[in-house]
Amino acid sequence: MSWISIIWSMVAASCLTLAGVYLYVWLRQRQELASLMFCIVAASTAGMAACELWIMNTTSLEVYGQALQWYNLLRWFVTVALVGFVHFYLQSGRLWLELTVVGLRTLGLVLSFIFSPNVYYSRIEELRRISFLGEMVTIADGIPDPLTMVSQVSLLLLAAYLVDSTLRSYMRGDHSRALRVGLSSVFFVLALSVQMILVLWGVVEAPIVASLFFMGIVFVMGVELSEDMLRAARLARELQAREVELRRERELMDAIFQNAPGLLHLHAMDGSIVRWNAQHKKVTGFSDEQTRTMRAEELFPVSERALWRRASEQAFADGEHEVEMDLSGRDGSALRHFFRLVRVEVGGQPCLVGIGVDVSAQQALAAESEKQREQVAHLARVASVSELSSSLAHELNQPLAIILSNAQAAQRLMARKTPDMQELREILDDIVEADIRAADVIRRLRSILKRGEPALESVTPHALFDEALKMAHPDLKSGGIVVSRRHSKKLPVFLADRIPVEQVLLNLIKNACDAMRDNGSRGRALSLTCSSEGEFLCFSVRDNGEGLPQDSSKIFEAFHTTKSNGLGLGLTICQTIIHAHGGKLWAEPNKSRGATFHFNLPLNLSSQ
Repeated sequence: MSWISIIWSMVAASCLTLAGVYLYVWLRQRQELASLMFCIVAASTAGMAACELWIMNTTSLEVYGQALQWYNLLRWFVTVALVGFVHFYLQSGRLWLELTVVGLRTLGLVLSFIFSPNVYYSRIEELRRISFLGEMVTIADGIPDPLTMVSQVSLLLLAAYLVDSTLRSYMRGDHSRALRVGLSSVFFVLALSVQMILVLWGVVEAPIVASLFFMGIVFVMGVELSEDMLRAARLARELQAREVELRRERELMDAIFQNAPGLLHLHAMDGSIVRWNAQHKKVTGFSDEQTRTMRAEELFPVSERALWRRASEQAFADGEHEVEMDLSGRDGSALRHFFRLVRVEVGGQPCLVGIGVDVSAQQALAAESEKQREQVAHLARVASVSELSSSLAHELNQPLAIILSNAQAAQRLMARKTPDMQELREILDDIVEADIRAADVIRRLRSILKRGEPALESVTPHALFDEALKMAHPDLKSGGIVVSRRHSKKLPVFLADRIPVEQVLLNLIKNACDAMRDNGSRGRALSLTCSSEGEFLCFSVRDNGEGLPQDSSKIFEAFHTTKSNGLGLGLTICQTIIHAHGGKLWAEPNKSRGATFHFNLPLNLSSQ
């Protein structure tokens, strides 16, 4: 077999094979018109290869002319299909230019059937045999027909159409397709035009081999379509893998949704319940059939449905919302639930996911804890009654001592022949005042232990200092103690239970007096200060006595005392009183000598 037969047969066979493959692709996917156009181009190219082989081997002028007619018809199919392929594949051709190319090529086809022997030659003088690819082939010697320029112009116009479509596709951003399909098609069409002009006008002695040039176009188009098929297959595999992954994710989410410990349901904007989990059925007691026909608000008591509607509207507007309300069960029970509503998109429609957590047990536990706390507080107050009973002697010691000393002074005055009635009246006033104070001490301490809250009244720090120093005057005078007061004149008025707070200040002053009893020649100095520190008033009692004991952490414990005749309850009661006011009592050693006791009280109500 000759090389010409082998080459042209291979061209025809490969083109027919590609045409069959893409005909099958088009039959399976009718919307892929580019595949149909490619099938036509490939099949027509295979026909052209057969015609060229026929022409190169014929020796009859009549057969030669018939072969050229069929050849021209196949070229028309190739041109039309190539324009269609670019139109459907690149989608960038101008319609008017496409119609012009097809129209001009159709005109050339019509002319080839009208004029004899064909549109290429006005007259064929003879057929000659020449050597081509090492073999003898037939060519025609004749007079070229001027009408053949119609065919050549159509080829050049086809090339212009391809250039225009390529540029438009490239400018649109489809670079790879434009470069591979467009430029290669332009190259082979221009090369074919040059070859046919040279052959028909006798410049080059060679047969017409247009099928080889169109084979190049078919090859590039086939490669590009194959790339699309590979991309489609790869995308299909990726989509399949993604679908498997999504299915697994859905299964996982379904498992999480169904096995979530809390109540979950999904409802649409109209309130219909779209989906619910197993815990929802367990808590509400409604079956799947019942839930499917219910609206979300029907899960709640009638009294709370308006609240649920407002919460749902807020969640749809803001994306999420939280609400706590009762959930009605099928048996009529009401369980307190905390709901978090989150807006989601399901099938393009907004829905709400309701996540409910049962808080009824927590509320019951909190209520029980509060009850237990109150009971413990009450027991603590009751337990402190014995402490109060033991401490009454300590707290009442000052007013009773005043009453005793004044009564003895009155007795001495009465023993005189002419008693000083004015002094006697003052003594009696002091006795009455001390008695009233003792009664107030008992009443206020009982009130604190009974209610746990002090009886508040407006108090000024200056008045507290004045009253405490007045009651401690005998101790201060007998001990030779120098008292200094350091505080602003514009300290705020605050709310406190005056009598117990005065007792605290008095107790700290008397403790300071006791601590300085053994000072000797060092002198005894007592400093009282008060300052406003944020939301608190801070009182300080400073002495230069013996200081705090080594184990100072125990001084506020009940029955702990450093005095030979003390009960160890004074500081304990002082701490109880200050704590009842929301304040704090503490002690610090001085850098030089002695100790300072501090306590602060909140400014619940203040003014200048």
